Amino acid sequence: MMDDIRLSGFDIKACDDISKQKNLTKLEISSAQKIHTSALFQQIPSMIASNTLANAYVMHLPEGISPANLMHFANGGVGNSYFGEKGIAGQAPLYSLQSQAIIMGAFTAMSIASGQYFLSEINSNLTAINQKADKILEFLYGDKKAELISEVSFVNFAYQNYNSIMTNDTQRTATIVNIQEARKVAMKDMEFYISDLDALSKTKDISDLDSFVNEAFRIKECLQLAIQLYSMSNILEVYYSQNMDGTYLKYVEKDILTYIDKCEKRMLSDFSAIQMRVANYKGSPLRKIDKSEYEKQVNDIVDLLGNGEELIKRKPLQSVLQSYQKEAVYYLDKDGDVYFQTA
Repeated sequence: MMDDIRLSGFDIKACDDISKQKNLTKLEISSAQKIHTSALFQQIPSMIASNTLANAYVMHLPEGISPANLMHFANGGVGNSYFGEKGIAGQAPLYSLQSQAIIMGAFTAMSIASGQYFLSEINSNLTAINQKADKILEFLYGDKKAELISEVSFVNFAYQNYNSIMTNDTQRTATIVNIQEARKVAMKDMEFYISDLDALSKTKDISDLDSFVNEAFRIKECLQLAIQLYSMSNILEVYYSQNMDGTYLKYVEKDILTYIDKCEKRMLSDFSAIQMRVANYKGSPLRKIDKSEYEKQVNDIVDLLGNGEELIKRKPLQSVLQSYQKEAVYYLDKDGDVYFQTA
C-alpha cells in the first residue's frame, strides 16, 4: 500500500487489489462521469508523489487584505506578496486549483452515482408507486385520481433520471420545486383517503358485503400509494438538494415515520371497525352468503397492523436517509469504474 494523502478534505489511498475488498457494489456511472473518475485515477500517482498538482492556483487573502494590497509587476502580473503600513507585510498562500477540480469533479460524480444506488434500494421497497400506471388507475377513484397519478408519474421520472438531472443545475432546481409540490399533494391525499376509510368504517347499513369490503381495500391501496408518494418525495428532495445538515435529516426522518404511524394507527382502528361490521353482517333472509373469504381478508389486515408488521417498511427509509451521515468509501479501477463499499 502506498502512502495516503489528504486533499480538498478527501483521504486518498492506493489499493493493491480491489477484488480482495469486501462488500463492494459497482456503481452505474455515465460516460461523462467516467471522464472525471478516470482523470482522478490517472492523477493519483502524481498526487501521492508530490501531494499536489502545480498548474493552476487559487489565492486566499488574509482577512482585511484586498487585491489592491497585492504586489503588481511591471509586465502586468500580480504577485501573492501584499503590502502593509511599512512595506511588504506577508504572502497570501496559493492552493492548487487543478487538483481540487479533479478531485471535486470525481467525487461529485461518485456521490451522484451512489445517490442513485441508495434511491434504487428504497424504490424497490415502495411497491405501490412502482406499479404501472394502468394498474394504479384500476383502484384510484374520485377527484384525487388525476392529481395523484400525475405526481406518482413525476416522482418516478425524478427517480429514474436522478443521475442525469443532477448534472444540470437549472433542471435540478426545477425538479426540487416539483418534488415539493408532489409532497404537498401526497399529504392532502393521505388525509382525503383516511377520511374516506373512516366514513366507510362507520357505515351501519351494508346492502352489499362484497362492495363494502372491496371499497375498504380500494381505499387502503389508495392510501398506501399516497403514503409511499409522500415518503419518496421527501427522500428525493434530500438527495436532489444534497442537504446534509444533521438537524434537517432527522426532521425529515421523524416527519415520514410520524405520518406512517398516524396512517397505520387510523387504518387499524378503521379496519377493526370494518372487521366487526363483517362479523355482524346478516344479509338477506332469503339469500345466504359465505362470509369466510371476506372475514379472512379483513382479519389478515387487522393482524398485520396489530402485530406491528409494517405496510411500509421503515428500515429502508431510515437507512437511505442515514447513509448521508456516514463516511463514504469508494474504490476506483484503471478503467474509471467505481465501486462503493456498502458496509
